[in-house]
Amino acid sequence: MKRQLKLYASILLVLIIFPMLGFSQSTGSINGKITDSEGNVLSYAIVSIESSKYATTSDINGNYSIGGIPEGKHILQVAYLGYNDSQKEIEVIAGKNTKTNFILDENAIELEGAIVYGAATRGQAKAFNEQKNSLSVKNVVSSEVFSTMPDRNGAESLQRIPGISIDRNRGEGQNIQIRGMASEYNQVQMNGTPLPGGEGDRGAALDFLAADLMESIEVRKTLTPDMDGGAIGGAVNFTLKDAPEVFTVKALISGGKNFHIDPFNDGWGLGQQNHNIYLGNRFFNNKLGVMVNASYYETNRGTVLNEYTINDEDQLTRKRWNDYDVRRVRAGVNTGLDYRFNDNHVIRATYNYNHFNDDRRRGRTNFNFKYDDLGDVSDFSEDRETQSRAKYTKMDMYGIGGENKFNNGLELDYKFTHIRTRVQEPDGTQYYFSRDLSPDVLAGRDIWALSGEDALDPSNKLIADKPARTDLKENMEIDNSFVLNAALPFNFLNQRSTLKAGYKYWSKTKDNEASRFSHAILDPNLSLAPGQFYRRDMRFTDAEFGQYYDVNGSETYSVRNQNYHANETINAAYLMSDLNWTSKFTTLVGVRVEHTTNSYSVNEYEDDNGSYIRTLNDKSSYINVLPSINAVYRIDDKNSIKAAATKGISRPSFTSLIPREVIDDENLSMSISNPDLKPVNSTNFDLIFERYTSNMGYFTAGAFAKFLDNQIVSTQIYEEREDGIWTITKPMNGGDSHLYGFEVAYNHSFKNLDLPFVKWMNIMANYTFTMSRQTVDILAEEAGNGFEKGEVIDNRTVVMGNSPRDIANLILTYDNPKNGLMVSLAGNYRGPLLISTDPYGNEMRDIYFSQQFHLDLSASYQFSKHYTVFTQMNNLTNQMEKEMYGHPYESSILHQTEQYGPTFTMGLRAEF
Repeated sequence: MKRQLKLYASILLVLIIFPMLGFSQSTGSINGKITDSEGNVLSYAIVSIESSKYATTSDINGNYSIGGIPEGKHILQVAYLGYNDSQKEIEVIAGKNTKTNFILDENAIELEGAIVYGAATRGQAKAFNEQKNSLSVKNVVSSEVFSTMPDRNGAESLQRIPGISIDRNRGEGQNIQIRGMASEYNQVQMNGTPLPGGEGDRGAALDFLAADLMESIEVRKTLTPDMDGGAIGGAVNFTLKDAPEVFTVKALISGGKNFHIDPFNDGWGLGQQNHNIYLGNRFFNNKLGVMVNASYYETNRGTVLNEYTINDEDQLTRKRWNDYDVRRVRAGVNTGLDYRFNDNHVIRATYNYNHFNDDRRRGRTNFNFKYDDLGDVSDFSEDRETQSRAKYTKMDMYGIGGENKFNNGLELDYKFTHIRTRVQEPDGTQYYFSRDLSPDVLAGRDIWALSGEDALDPSNKLIADKPARTDLKENMEIDNSFVLNAALPFNFLNQRSTLKAGYKYWSKTKDNEASRFSHAILDPNLSLAPGQFYRRDMRFTDAEFGQYYDVNGSETYSVRNQNYHANETINAAYLMSDLNWTSKFTTLVGVRVEHTTNSYSVNEYEDDNGSYIRTLNDKSSYINVLPSINAVYRIDDKNSIKAAATKGISRPSFTSLIPREVIDDENLSMSISNPDLKPVNSTNFDLIFERYTSNMGYFTAGAFAKFLDNQIVSTQIYEEREDGIWTITKPMNGGDSHLYGFEVAYNHSFKNLDLPFVKWMNIMANYTFTMSRQTVDILAEEAGNGFEKGEVIDNRTVVMGNSPRDIANLILTYDNPKNGLMVSLAGNYRGPLLISTDPYGNEMRDIYFSQQFHLDLSASYQFSKHYTVFTQMNNLTNQMEKEMYGHPYESSILHQTEQYGPTFTMGLRAEF
């Protein structure tokens, strides 16, 4: 490995130093900062020398730099969407730097002699300029925009962006799909650093990220060589707030109510609250920037989850009724320091902390049915389970880096990041009670509508016939990464172009520990009254637990086989160049090489006595070469066409690779890993037309296609054992799959219309269509016709998992800065998602997550210069979340339902 690192470093140094030798000493450089009239920095503005090949864009802090400019007088000009153009005459002196700052005036509306601006104009102007001037396909949204939306975490903020959909957990957004690609095919970053996946997965869950800490959200939909290759669908980058240019204080306090379901009124209540504070300033002649941002969010959620299991005759064999009460606390702290030696040399240090507490109580009732030959219920039993558990997710992220710009045009940036993520479940406790019932008690009842509140046969108590169970889990991940990039301008066909090279080291270490204990019942008469649940608030850590159950318990040693230690190391290097063939046509061409090494260690134990059997150790490595090309043709200043052809990969999850068996005897299921899995390879094509207007509007329309090799599919077989029918799941590399689609986005402001009320309106709409196909095996359900049970007999074509066909957004906004009133109504639609396929080829046993439509409302009123009151209302449609047997657009049968109700919040913002 050391030899490989030396090779990568040597290549990089050659790429950096060699082009520098050709620069003339009769050139100089210019730099400066671009701000608006109030001192706000303007990022991603186009800075160019008139009638020349020299051009650049300002960085995120509004700074720009152009090197290698011939000495003499030049006209320097700046263009920024939503602002008036500006130009100045400058003189460049050989071997020296000329500093020139610009202050741009906004394209504002003048009413009765007062200049007024919309609440989201400045921030979104920066976002639109970054999006417009990018050489790849991307979407950018500023905090000024998504802070006006009633979104509670990072996933929900993303659902408004074209091509992105989300799935929810307990009513809140959790995972994202980008252009029909499930979360494991996408990458989520914070300040450009990939976030860890959840508990062995690749896809990062976003429900623990507080949206209040973010400055902007960037979604890159086409790969470039300086991006990690594992972002087939796209890469989402959450940029954290930075130090402001002037002393700034922002604070938010709010509270509200959830209108959810709590049948037994034993949850944590209906309330929710959200608080946020931001402090920042610059010191020592604006060289040192300091920022602190903290956020706290708490919500109490509840629902009744109904699950229906049917047999081949569509008879209900089990009705499962679950009463969930959930308390979630999401807290975050973001701190940042930066020191500007001058406009060309900056160092930064950041620390980010996120803490997510997820406490859950569940009361579960299983109604079990068997039928006679006439289709009547012949056997009927009832099981009740009580579960109480807490899940704590903590993430610490440390970063240090810097940017350096030199007079000859060379730019260097570097960053080291350390992330420590811990997921703990320290006290999961479950109790079990059951009874047999006569089918006669069902007379006159709809068995599909049975509820855990029903006290069937009140004289027949439920008996504690199984020991209590406790589960302790902990998953730890440590990520270390180092990135070094170098860029140098050069002349190409008499046009200014740039050569860029870089190296990245990325190491991930994962440790998983799990244990389970059975606690014998001390009271042989322990029972439960019908229609009730047992002690949902008592966990094994409570003192009174020992009055009913053996505190020490006996360990279920097979659970230890879930424990593992795993490591993944990626060394990557890239070379790319943006080539300006003409003033209108630019290509971004390059290649990225990634070398991946995986290793793991797993101990095996016997189930009966916990005896150590053996330790499994393995190591593997592979290399991926990922070329790409992005091209932009600028029809004029407002219209362009972008195209891309790229290659990417998706690595298998850790839990899929590590040899182990995860047994869930409660649900009669077992998951088996597959160490022989190969990465998914993808070839991607994109074409999009973009049009931007001076009043902050845009229209985009594009198409995309993805072709995947070695698609990883989940195969299931059913095995009959003494205690019932077990579902055994194993991941496999399947056949090829593909995805086609198109997306359209439109944003228009009516401020140029001289119509009362209408001039303050804005409409934003987008629609994405995807059509995906993958091949899955069909297994023999029984032995016969020359096939053994579970043997592959055929295959069929289905859509890709978690890939919605339709995604749509419509957002109507009224934003009147004259009276301080802003109202936004946002509707979001997501089509059905395929969750699992029937292994025996029965399409009516494929399970889909049904389509959803969410309608949310937010409003604010700025009643003084510093204070704003606001309200947010989520899920006004009270969307029912459904899972269906069979496609919901066609013939289907209900499999699962849950509903969380609307939420309402009011609060106050202050800014100084």
